[in-house]
Amino acid sequence: MAAEYEVLVYSAGGAKVGQFTSFEGLSYSQRVNEVGMLEFQLRGDHAAVALPMALNGEVVVQRGNAAMGLSKAADFAGLLRYWKPSRTDRTIWLGRAYTLHSLLGRRCVQWAEGTANRTDFTAVKGETIMKTLVSYNAAASATVVNGRKRAGAITGLTVEADGAHGSTVDWYCARGNLLETLQQLALIAGGDFDVIRTAAGAYQFRWYTGQRGTDRTATVKFSTQLGNMGNPAMSFDHTDEATAAVVWGAGEGSARATAVRTSADYAAGNDIEIAVEASGAVTLNDAGDAALAEKKKVHTFEFEVIQTPGCYYGVHYFLGDLVSAQWGGTTYTLRVRGATITLDEGGQEQIDVEMVRT
Repeated sequence: MAAEYEVLVYSAGGAKVGQFTSFEGLSYSQRVNEVGMLEFQLRGDHAAVALPMALNGEVVVQRGNAAMGLSKAADFAGLLRYWKPSRTDRTIWLGRAYTLHSLLGRRCVQWAEGTANRTDFTAVKGETIMKTLVSYNAAASATVVNGRKRAGAITGLTVEADGAHGSTVDWYCARGNLLETLQQLALIAGGDFDVIRTAAGAYQFRWYTGQRGTDRTATVKFSTQLGNMGNPAMSFDHTDEATAAVVWGAGEGSARATAVRTSADYAAGNDIEIAVEASGAVTLNDAGDAALAEKKKVHTFEFEVIQTPGCYYGVHYFLGDLVSAQWGGTTYTLRVRGATITLDEGGQEQIDVEMVRT
Protein backbone atom coordinates (compact mmCIF):
# COMPACT_ATOMS: atom_id res chain seq x y z
CA MET A 1 0.00 0.00 0.00
CA ALA A 2 1.27 3.47 -0.91
CA ALA A 3 0.24 7.03 -0.26
CA GLU A 4 -2.01 8.86 -2.69
CA TYR A 5 -0.91 12.09 -4.35
CA GLU A 6 -2.72 15.11 -5.74
CA VAL A 7 -1.17 18.19 -7.37
CA LEU A 8 -2.88 21.56 -6.92
CA VAL A 9 -2.02 24.50 -9.15
CA TYR A 10 -2.50 28.19 -8.31
CA SER A 11 -1.88 31.40 -10.19
CA ALA A 12 0.88 33.79 -9.11
CA GLY A 13 -1.86 35.78 -7.42
CA GLY A 14 -2.99 32.81 -5.32
CA ALA A 15 -6.13 31.81 -7.26
CA LYS A 16 -6.61 28.06 -7.65
CA VAL A 17 -6.67 27.14 -11.34
CA GLY A 18 -6.84 23.34 -11.18
CA GLN A 19 -5.67 20.03 -9.79
CA PHE A 20 -4.76 16.57 -11.07
CA THR A 21 -3.92 13.09 -9.76
CA SER A 22 -2.44 11.45 -12.86
CA PHE A 23 0.93 12.14 -14.44
CA GLU A 24 3.72 10.50 -16.38
CA GLY A 25 6.06 11.03 -13.47
CA LEU A 26 6.39 13.05 -10.29
CA SER A 27 9.35 13.54 -7.99
CA TYR A 28 10.02 16.02 -5.22
CA SER A 29 12.72 16.52 -2.64
CA GLN A 30 12.97 18.60 0.51
CA ARG A 31 15.91 19.28 2.83
CA VAL A 32 16.21 21.16 6.10
CA ASN A 33 17.30 24.79 5.56
CA GLU A 34 17.72 24.27 1.81
CA VAL A 35 15.78 24.77 -1.41
CA GLY A 36 13.96 21.65 -2.59
CA MET A 37 12.43 20.93 -5.99
CA LEU A 38 9.37 19.32 -7.53
CA GLU A 39 9.45 17.94 -11.07
CA PHE A 40 6.35 16.60 -12.80
CA GLN A 41 5.72 15.31 -16.30
CA LEU A 42 2.41 15.27 -18.15
CA ARG A 43 1.34 13.82 -21.47
CA GLY A 44 0.79 16.43 -24.13
CA ASP A 45 -2.92 15.60 -24.21
CA HIS A 46 -3.32 15.76 -20.40
CA ALA A 47 -6.10 18.14 -19.38
CA ALA A 48 -3.76 19.90 -16.93
CA VAL A 49 -1.56 21.13 -19.79
CA ALA A 50 -4.34 23.58 -20.62
CA LEU A 51 -4.27 25.08 -17.11
CA PRO A 52 -2.94 28.65 -16.94
CA MET A 53 0.37 27.68 -15.33
CA ALA A 54 2.70 30.66 -15.17
CA LEU A 55 5.87 32.02 -13.63
CA ASN A 56 5.67 32.02 -9.80
CA GLY A 57 2.42 30.10 -9.81
CA GLU A 58 2.08 27.95 -6.69
CA VAL A 59 2.26 24.18 -7.00
CA VAL A 60 1.21 22.13 -3.97
CA VAL A 61 1.47 18.35 -3.58
CA GLN A 62 -0.97 16.76 -1.18
CA ARG A 63 -0.10 13.33 0.20
CA GLY A 64 -2.30 11.01 2.20
CA ASN A 65 -3.89 7.63 2.77
CA ALA A 66 -6.38 7.24 5.62
CA ALA A 67 -5.97 3.45 5.66
CA MET A 68 -2.27 3.94 6.47
CA GLY A 69 -2.90 6.59 9.11
CA LEU A 70 -1.48 9.23 6.77
CA SER A 71 -3.73 12.28 6.93
CA LYS A 72 -4.10 14.05 3.61
CA ALA A 73 -2.10 17.26 3.80
CA ALA A 74 0.27 19.43 1.79
CA ASP A 75 3.66 17.74 1.70
CA PHE A 76 5.28 20.13 -0.77
CA ALA A 77 4.65 23.75 -1.67
CA GLY A 78 6.67 25.63 -4.22
CA LEU A 79 6.75 28.21 -6.99
CA LEU A 80 6.84 27.31 -10.68
CA ARG A 81 10.09 28.54 -12.25
CA TYR A 82 10.61 26.20 -15.22
CA TRP A 83 8.42 24.53 -17.81
CA LYS A 84 9.22 22.79 -21.06
CA PRO A 85 6.87 21.37 -23.67
CA SER A 86 8.77 18.89 -25.86
CA ARG A 87 8.22 16.13 -28.34
CA THR A 88 10.24 13.04 -29.20
CA ASP A 89 8.11 9.98 -29.87
CA ARG A 90 5.33 11.74 -27.95
CA THR A 91 4.55 15.15 -26.50
CA ILE A 92 5.58 15.70 -22.89
CA TRP A 93 5.07 18.76 -20.68
CA LEU A 94 7.69 19.13 -17.95
CA GLY A 95 7.37 21.50 -14.99
CA ARG A 96 9.62 22.36 -12.07
CA ALA A 97 8.77 24.21 -8.89
CA TYR A 98 11.09 25.19 -6.03
CA THR A 99 10.30 25.30 -2.31
CA LEU A 100 9.55 28.60 -0.62
CA HIS A 101 13.12 28.82 0.70
CA SER A 102 13.83 30.10 -2.80
CA LEU A 103 12.09 33.39 -1.93
CA LEU A 104 14.89 34.13 0.54
CA GLY A 105 17.48 33.59 -2.17
CA ARG A 106 15.96 36.50 -4.11
CA ARG A 107 17.21 39.06 -1.59
CA CYS A 108 20.52 40.26 -0.16
CA VAL A 109 21.35 42.18 3.01
CA GLN A 110 21.15 45.59 1.34
CA TRP A 111 21.96 47.88 4.24
CA ALA A 112 24.93 50.14 4.83
CA GLU A 113 27.86 48.24 6.23
CA GLY A 114 28.17 48.65 9.98
CA THR A 115 24.45 49.25 10.62
CA ALA A 116 23.63 47.95 14.10
CA ASN A 117 20.99 45.21 14.16
CA ARG A 118 20.71 45.24 10.37
CA THR A 119 24.15 44.08 9.18
CA ASP A 120 26.02 43.92 12.50
CA PHE A 121 24.63 41.99 15.48
CA THR A 122 26.37 41.85 18.84
CA ALA A 123 25.34 39.31 21.49
CA VAL A 124 21.94 38.64 19.90
CA LYS A 125 19.90 35.42 19.94
CA GLY A 126 20.05 33.37 16.72
CA GLU A 127 16.28 33.48 16.22
CA THR A 128 16.21 37.27 16.59
CA ILE A 129 19.00 37.74 14.04
CA MET A 130 17.30 35.52 11.48
CA LYS A 131 13.90 37.13 11.84
CA THR A 132 15.37 40.63 11.78
CA LEU A 133 17.27 39.86 8.57
CA VAL A 134 14.15 38.53 6.87
CA SER A 135 11.91 41.32 8.15
CA TYR A 136 14.21 44.10 6.95
CA ASN A 137 15.28 42.53 3.65
CA ALA A 138 12.33 40.49 2.36
CA ALA A 139 9.21 41.31 4.40
CA ALA A 140 7.22 44.43 5.29
CA SER A 141 10.08 46.35 6.94
CA ALA A 142 12.32 46.08 3.84
CA THR A 143 11.73 49.71 2.82
CA VAL A 144 13.90 52.61 1.71
CA VAL A 145 12.24 54.73 4.41
CA ASN A 146 13.62 52.32 7.02
CA GLY A 147 17.11 52.57 5.53
CA ARG A 148 17.37 49.67 3.09
CA LYS A 149 19.06 50.65 -0.15
CA ARG A 150 16.16 49.31 -2.20
CA ALA A 151 12.57 48.38 -1.39
CA GLY A 152 12.57 44.61 -1.02
CA ALA A 153 9.28 43.43 0.49
CA ILE A 154 8.07 40.19 -1.15
CA THR A 155 4.31 40.05 -1.58
CA GLY A 156 2.70 37.58 0.83
CA LEU A 157 5.80 36.99 2.98
CA THR A 158 5.46 37.59 6.73
CA VAL A 159 7.66 36.74 9.71
CA GLU A 160 6.58 34.77 12.77
CA ALA A 161 6.75 36.67 16.07
CA ASP A 162 10.22 36.60 17.62
CA GLY A 163 10.68 34.38 20.68
CA ALA A 164 14.39 35.26 21.16
CA HIS A 165 15.49 31.63 21.22
CA GLY A 166 18.73 29.99 20.16
CA SER A 167 22.37 30.70 20.88
CA THR A 168 23.68 34.17 21.66
CA VAL A 169 26.05 35.11 18.85
CA ASP A 170 27.74 38.02 17.10
CA TRP A 171 27.07 38.21 13.36
CA TYR A 172 28.15 40.33 10.42
CA CYS A 173 26.55 39.92 7.00
CA ALA A 174 26.54 43.14 4.92
CA ARG A 175 25.65 42.52 1.26
CA GLY A 176 25.43 38.75 1.68
CA ASN A 177 22.72 36.75 -0.07
CA LEU A 178 19.90 36.40 2.46
CA LEU A 179 19.38 32.64 2.07
CA GLU A 180 23.10 31.89 2.20
CA THR A 181 23.49 34.13 5.26
CA LEU A 182 20.70 32.28 7.08
CA GLN A 183 22.21 28.90 6.14
CA GLN A 184 25.61 29.93 7.51
CA LEU A 185 24.06 31.37 10.64
CA ALA A 186 22.09 28.16 11.22
CA LEU A 187 25.39 26.36 11.82
CA ILE A 188 25.82 28.18 15.13
CA ALA A 189 22.41 29.74 15.85
CA GLY A 190 20.91 26.81 17.77
CA GLY A 191 17.97 26.19 15.45
CA ASP A 192 16.59 25.77 11.94
CA PHE A 193 14.36 27.89 9.72
CA ASP A 194 11.72 27.39 7.06
CA VAL A 195 9.18 29.28 4.96
CA ILE A 196 5.71 27.79 5.41
CA ARG A 197 2.71 28.25 3.13
CA THR A 198 -0.17 29.36 5.37
CA ALA A 199 -2.71 30.02 2.60
CA ALA A 200 -2.78 30.65 -1.13
CA GLY A 201 -0.29 33.44 -1.77
CA ALA A 202 0.67 33.68 1.92
CA TYR A 203 4.01 32.51 3.35
CA GLN A 204 5.55 32.79 6.81
CA PHE A 205 9.19 32.64 7.83
CA ARG A 206 9.56 30.47 10.93
CA TRP A 207 12.26 29.48 13.40
CA TYR A 208 12.61 26.05 15.07
CA THR A 209 14.63 25.87 18.27
CA GLY A 210 17.04 22.93 18.26
CA GLN A 211 15.91 21.32 15.01
CA ARG A 212 13.21 21.60 12.36
CA GLY A 213 11.35 18.55 13.66
CA THR A 214 10.61 16.64 16.86
CA ASP A 215 12.88 14.50 19.00
CA ARG A 216 11.50 10.99 18.38
CA THR A 217 14.60 9.04 19.40
CA ALA A 218 12.63 7.19 22.08
CA THR A 219 9.87 6.02 19.74
CA VAL A 220 11.28 5.83 16.19
CA LYS A 221 14.07 3.29 15.91
CA PHE A 222 15.88 1.73 12.96
CA SER A 223 17.79 -1.55 12.91
CA THR A 224 18.31 -4.54 10.66
CA GLN A 225 16.34 -6.62 13.16
CA LEU A 226 13.32 -4.34 12.81
CA GLY A 227 13.44 -4.65 9.04
CA ASN A 228 13.58 -0.90 8.39
CA MET A 229 17.37 -0.69 7.88
CA GLY A 230 19.25 -2.04 4.89
CA ASN A 231 22.92 -1.98 3.86
CA PRO A 232 24.35 -0.07 6.85
CA ALA A 233 27.81 1.50 6.45
CA MET A 234 29.99 3.98 8.32
CA SER A 235 32.66 6.40 7.12
CA PHE A 236 35.17 8.62 8.90
CA ASP A 237 36.20 11.52 6.68
CA HIS A 238 38.77 14.05 7.87
CA THR A 239 39.89 15.03 4.35
CA ASP A 240 38.75 18.67 4.47
CA GLU A 241 38.78 19.12 8.23
CA ALA A 242 40.09 22.28 9.91
CA THR A 243 40.48 22.54 13.67
CA ALA A 244 42.06 25.97 14.19
CA ALA A 245 41.22 29.36 12.70
CA VAL A 246 43.01 32.68 12.73
CA VAL A 247 40.32 35.31 12.19
CA TRP A 248 41.42 38.60 10.66
CA GLY A 249 39.33 41.64 11.56
CA ALA A 250 39.52 45.40 11.11
CA GLY A 251 42.71 47.42 10.73
CA GLU A 252 45.84 47.23 8.60
CA GLY A 253 49.21 45.55 8.86
CA SER A 254 50.40 44.67 12.34
CA ALA A 255 47.55 46.70 13.82
CA ARG A 256 44.90 44.46 12.30
CA ALA A 257 42.66 42.78 14.89
CA THR A 258 42.89 38.99 15.10
CA ALA A 259 41.37 36.14 17.06
CA VAL A 260 42.29 32.49 17.32
CA ARG A 261 39.57 29.85 17.58
CA THR A 262 39.81 26.07 17.85
CA SER A 263 37.18 23.39 17.38
CA ALA A 264 36.24 20.60 19.77
CA ASP A 265 38.36 18.24 17.66
CA TYR A 266 41.54 20.28 17.97
CA ALA A 267 44.56 18.39 19.34
CA ALA A 268 48.29 18.64 18.99
CA GLY A 269 48.18 15.76 16.54
CA ASN A 270 45.16 17.20 14.70
CA ASP A 271 46.21 20.83 14.24
CA ILE A 272 44.91 22.04 10.86
CA GLU A 273 44.47 25.78 10.49
CA ILE A 274 42.59 28.13 8.18
CA ALA A 275 42.55 31.91 7.77
CA VAL A 276 39.20 33.68 8.02
CA GLU A 277 38.59 37.16 6.56
CA ALA A 278 36.16 39.07 8.81
CA SER A 279 37.21 42.70 8.51
CA GLY A 280 33.72 44.06 9.14
CA ALA A 281 32.81 41.92 12.13
CA VAL A 282 32.23 43.60 15.48
CA THR A 283 33.77 40.61 17.22
CA LEU A 284 35.63 37.78 15.57
CA ASN A 285 34.91 34.67 17.62
CA ASP A 286 31.65 33.69 15.94
CA ALA A 287 33.08 34.26 12.47
CA GLY A 288 35.82 31.78 13.35
CA ASP A 289 33.42 29.29 14.91
CA ALA A 290 31.15 29.38 11.85
CA ALA A 291 34.10 28.81 9.53
CA LEU A 292 35.27 25.85 11.58
CA ALA A 293 31.74 24.42 11.63
CA GLU A 294 31.80 24.35 7.84
CA LYS A 295 35.16 22.53 7.89
CA LYS A 296 34.45 19.99 10.60
CA LYS A 297 35.06 16.26 10.28
CA VAL A 298 32.39 14.20 8.59
CA HIS A 299 31.55 10.97 10.41
CA THR A 300 28.63 9.31 8.69
CA PHE A 301 26.40 6.38 9.45
CA GLU A 302 24.39 5.56 6.35
CA PHE A 303 21.80 2.96 5.55
CA GLU A 304 18.89 2.37 3.25
CA VAL A 305 15.74 3.51 5.01
CA ILE A 306 13.10 0.86 4.39
CA GLN A 307 9.47 1.91 4.69
CA THR A 308 7.46 -0.47 6.87
CA PRO A 309 3.88 -0.30 8.21
CA GLY A 310 5.22 0.53 11.66
CA CYS A 311 7.86 3.03 10.52
CA TYR A 312 6.64 5.07 7.56
CA TYR A 313 7.69 8.56 6.47
CA GLY A 314 4.93 11.09 7.05
CA VAL A 315 3.17 8.90 9.64
CA HIS A 316 5.77 7.99 12.25
CA TYR A 317 8.56 10.47 11.44
CA PHE A 318 8.93 13.68 9.45
CA LEU A 319 11.45 16.07 7.93
CA GLY A 320 13.86 17.39 10.56
CA ASP A 321 13.00 14.83 13.24
CA LEU A 322 15.57 13.16 15.46
CA VAL A 323 15.43 9.35 15.41
CA SER A 324 17.61 6.54 16.72
CA ALA A 325 19.38 3.73 14.90
CA GLN A 326 21.23 0.71 16.20
CA TRP A 327 24.04 -1.15 14.49
CA GLY A 328 27.01 -3.10 15.74
CA GLY A 329 25.87 -2.83 19.33
CA THR A 330 25.85 0.98 19.30
CA THR A 331 22.87 3.31 19.24
CA TYR A 332 23.16 6.51 17.23
CA THR A 333 21.03 9.66 17.07
CA LEU A 334 20.27 10.76 13.54
CA ARG A 335 18.45 13.67 11.99
CA VAL A 336 16.05 13.34 9.07
CA ARG A 337 17.80 15.89 6.88
CA GLY A 338 15.93 15.31 3.64
CA ALA A 339 13.45 13.20 1.75
CA THR A 340 12.84 12.53 -1.93
CA ILE A 341 9.59 11.00 -3.14
CA THR A 342 9.28 9.62 -6.66
CA LEU A 343 6.21 8.25 -8.42
CA ASP A 344 6.24 6.55 -11.80
CA GLU A 345 3.48 6.51 -14.38
CA GLY A 346 1.79 3.62 -12.65
CA GLY A 347 1.78 5.33 -9.26
CA GLN A 348 4.56 3.17 -7.83
CA GLU A 349 6.06 5.08 -4.90
CA GLN A 350 9.71 5.27 -3.90
CA ILE A 351 10.78 7.15 -0.77
CA ASP A 352 14.44 7.97 -0.25
CA VAL A 353 15.19 9.42 3.19
CA GLU A 354 18.48 11.15 3.97
CA MET A 355 19.70 10.92 7.54
CA VAL A 356 22.79 12.44 9.15
CA ARG A 357 24.43 11.85 12.50
CA THR A 358 24.00 14.63 15.00
